[in-house]
Amino acid sequence: MQAEWEEQASTWLAMPINEENWASRRDRIDAFYSKLIETILKFQPVKILDDLKIPHNDIWIRDYGPFFVKDGIVEYEFNAWGEKFPPWDLDNLVPQKIAELMNLPVKSFPWILEGGAVEFNGDGLCLTTEPCLCGKARNAADKRDELLNDIKTSFNLKSILVLPDGLPGDHTDGHIDNLARFVAKNRVVMAEGFDTSLVKDYLQKYYEDVIVDSLPLPSLGEPKSYMNFIFVNGGLIVPTYNCAYDSIALDYFQRIFPDREVIGMDCSAPIEEGGSLHCLSKQEMKV
Repeated sequence: MQAEWEEQASTWLAMPINEENWASRRDRIDAFYSKLIETILKFQPVKILDDLKIPHNDIWIRDYGPFFVKDGIVEYEFNAWGEKFPPWDLDNLVPQKIAELMNLPVKSFPWILEGGAVEFNGDGLCLTTEPCLCGKARNAADKRDELLNDIKTSFNLKSILVLPDGLPGDHTDGHIDNLARFVAKNRVVMAEGFDTSLVKDYLQKYYEDVIVDSLPLPSLGEPKSYMNFIFVNGGLIVPTYNCAYDSIALDYFQRIFPDREVIGMDCSAPIEEGGSLHCLSKQEMKV
């Protein structure tokens, strides 16, 4: 599994067609998507499920979409974060539909695993959280070792660090992409207020120079996070929430990525349904 900062072929999106979620905020979410697509297109192609006639239930393609790996597609099962938000039948078929469209081989695994639950450094390391592995209506606790072994195998990993929890109030049960993200193979940025020592100790097993940074949360008790950014070729798009911490986050990312154009994007519309930029997109890597 490649790191997200490596060269990408495109960004995949799914349009906000779920009227139950988006009808009351139709103008805002449509304006958000127009701006998002326009912004990504400055850096790389955008592929949209709806344009390609691939049906889906909602926008969160990060979690139900395929994992694009160097030799094709890896597919896990999706059940809407522990059967919380039915229906999810169309979402769960999306990896196979994309594989058929692109004529790519698929390796399928029978476990529940969302894309936002795993974070990779492109050098064989992975971060995840315990509730997203074996939480309610996910995978059986007594199958945990078997699950972890399949995750290692499917993504060619050296090891996986399982953190005890994610952000409180996150309806995904604590996805890692709201808590901790790799910004280099030996560097992680985490939400402020969480213990960084587990991540630091983990990285030090593999690298001499290790950095674990922290960024404030836009608001306590809500799953808003600056960690939900996305890489594009030559750029980084960072969620903002119209609060005082936005400038701190943007300054941080520009400092550590001086060669990338760092763009802040107001995510107050999608976050009302619990997700942000990383949650609603999926990178297709260049191979």
